[in-house]
Amino acid sequence: MILLDRLSKAYDGRPVLDQLSLSLPDRGIVALKGPSGCGKTTLLRLLAGLDTPDSGSIEGMAGRRISVVFQEDRLLPWRTARDNLALVRPEATPAEIDRLLETLGLKGEGDKFPDALSGGMRRRVAVGRALLYGGDIYLLDEPFTGLDPETKARVMQPFAALGKERLILLITHDAAEAERLAGRVLTASGPPLRVEG
Repeated sequence: MILLDRLSKAYDGRPVLDQLSLSLPDRGIVALKGPSGCGKTTLLRLLAGLDTPDSGSIEGMAGRRISVVFQEDRLLPWRTARDNLALVRPEATPAEIDRLLETLGLKGEGDKFPDALSGGMRRRVAVGRALLYGGDIYLLDEPFTGLDPETKARVMQPFAALGKERLILLITHDAAEAERLAGRVLTASGPPLRVEG
């Protein structure tokens, strides 16, 4: 169990989280849906350890391997899709990377550089990086943005399987996406961030 106890965070004096308390399970897919700007990404950054709360605490994250998909693709433009994947796990075999590319509908695209890929393809490489890295907890911030419905369904499949053994927190503004993938859907509003469900 991951416990968030009275978390507060402000930027330039503007409260984004104010005394937020929440519990998350050790496994399963939890979606946090809500409009842009309500504080969802700040919560993800705090869980990932990329930012620290002004007050409050997070318990249950210590010693866990965390895999993140950010809102931005964050691909290195001078590396191929295959190389961008391998950066997170250099010991991965070429066959393993090829299987992942095929799973994501990117067969034959591995030797292309990011600027030669469509936005949806770049997004899938970013998602693939999180899958290849692996982890005990997956923090996904709008991971399926820009994907058509068929491709989105395909990319969701590995996470649906992982959610049986791992915790996946899906941050989204898409209610249908949340309902399709998650076993528990939380509704966010704010700022400051409020969570219901």
